[in-house]
Amino acid sequence: MDMPRLSKSVRTITVFERDSTGSRVPVVVFDRRRKRKKQSKGLKPFERSVRMIADTFDRTASTYAKRHRRSNRKRKDGWLRDIVQNAAKAGDKGRKKLDPSRVLGW
Repeated sequence: MDMPRLSKSVRTITVFERDSTGSRVPVVVFDRRRKRKKQSKGLKPFERSVRMIADTFDRTASTYAKRHRRSNRKRKDGWLRDIVQNAAKAGDKGRKKLDPSRVLGW
């Protein structure tokens, strides 16, 4: 059975079915409970910093890859001609994602 799109507020869907004796038994069809994060409380700021740096690298790399492909489509050996500009603009986009006050935990 395919699940229809449900609102985020729906946590569980329970259906009552009859078992072999004829009594009704609850059967959970859908369950969206938030999983508890297994992490030490002391490591939370470090994890946030590492995640932010990883997101910054991800944004920089994806931006560069997009600009690289675009340069290559525009002209022959375009990626090589535009490598400095593409890397600089990708770095700028990545730096915008990086907030030094949150990385250092100020």
